Amino acid sequence: MPSFRVTPIAVALALASASASAQDVSSWARVLDDGSLSVGGRHVRLQGVSIPPTDRLCGQPDMLATCAPRAVLQLIRKVGAEFVRCQDLGRDGGNAMLGRCSVLGEDLGGWMIMNGWAMAGLEAPFEYVQWERLAERRGLGIWGRPVDNVIIRPAPRPQPAPTPAKPGS
Repeated sequence: MPSFRVTPIAVALALASASASAQDVSSWARVLDDGSLSVGGRHVRLQGVSIPPTDRLCGQPDMLATCAPRAVLQLIRKVGAEFVRCQDLGRDGGNAMLGRCSVLGEDLGGWMIMNGWAMAGLEAPFEYVQWERLAERRGLGIWGRPVDNVIIRPAPRPQPAPTPAKPGS
């Protein structure tokens, strides 16, 4: 019969993994206006994900919209009424939990970036950076035809036809 030996290192590793998973959160979620989440009452920011500034315009010239609300709307649609699971990866400057979150096993941050609704942040994993480049090349989401610098002019109004001159005048 095989014998197993429990070493102090194995016990320490087991305790460390148990305490790390105790910080993780899994619950229903609400998407906040800035693209962060409220998961089980905890404020969670998707680590490695940057949603564009609210004032940047993106999309097609005939359908102008600011990027951030469109990105947040896509995140709301993705989360829907599903359970969100977030791995605790630390805290940001505002003491929000930084997390890698998933819905039905799909990474939310990765999905946002792959579909062009967010950019890879400074601390983003390598795959996020690659997915951002791919979304940009495909012109998805915020990478669609940018209209920030396009001046939309109203169509010219038809000029009234000149009235013919009266004979003898």
